[in-house]
Amino acid sequence: MNLNQLYYFRELADQKQYTKAADSLFISQPTLSVSIKQLEKELHCKLFKHNGHYVQLTEYGRIFYDTVTKSLDSLDRGKKKIEQRISQDEGNIHIAGIPTAIGTILPNLTKEYQQESNISPHFIYHDNPSYQICEGIKNGWYDIGISSFVPEFSYFTYIPLYTEEIIAIVSKENNLAKINEISPEELQGESIITYSKKIQIGKDITNALLANASDLNITNRLHDELAIAGQVLTNDIVGVVAKTIYLSGFDIHIIKLDLPKNTRQVYLVYDSSQNFSPEIVDFIDFLKSHKPDIQKIVDSIPVK
Repeated sequence: MNLNQLYYFRELADQKQYTKAADSLFISQPTLSVSIKQLEKELHCKLFKHNGHYVQLTEYGRIFYDTVTKSLDSLDRGKKKIEQRISQDEGNIHIAGIPTAIGTILPNLTKEYQQESNISPHFIYHDNPSYQICEGIKNGWYDIGISSFVPEFSYFTYIPLYTEEIIAIVSKENNLAKINEISPEELQGESIITYSKKIQIGKDITNALLANASDLNITNRLHDELAIAGQVLTNDIVGVVAKTIYLSGFDIHIIKLDLPKNTRQVYLVYDSSQNFSPEIVDFIDFLKSHKPDIQKIVDSIPVK
């Protein structure tokens, strides 16, 4: 039994078809077939049964699948941790951030850090939604993240870095364009568009809105400010978004929305059980000590 056989077995079990599994593994179908037969011979049992053009696990196969997937997942995590440590030892810091952090905040911070510090790591940026950032930290793809709090990864360390103001946006022809401040209760009867609840900011804003007015008419949900602002202008509806630089290209009217200031809290997140390089530890300390400066950067971002 070898590792290739185990990877082949797992892929065939997942794909349920020899052709698809072989294509995914970049091997020939006969190679896959021979490998599975050798594995079954060594285990003295049938792992798959045929059902037309498809295969499915036998009872023995299901028992073996549980063990194989856990073992391969553990090996993959170990491999990724080694790759991460090699990258750290070469002076690299992998930072994953929500798009607004990657686009406007982190470049300023890393530049200031490199000017202040005697350590000169190479920063590698990755932009992702908050859940994927935390998942990447767990899997060893990223060293640290800038994201929302994600309950599924509550065991991580979360350091509050800054808040983004939540606002309402409308076209300048909308009746609400005459006002500059509004409460969630005053949005009752309006068609509202905000973020998808599949991302953390969408969950946080929805909870905050409905806590104040449970019968709001949220008619649509999208993933970012660009898409939401476009819909606001096209369909003359009310958008509820974070106040970010992505809104600066739209001819919209901004209304201050009466929601708790920490509705959109952004954190520095990392797994404190990891063995970080001195460069990463130093950069984490830098971010912690510069939180007031970070908030100033966020607040100074120009938005119409």
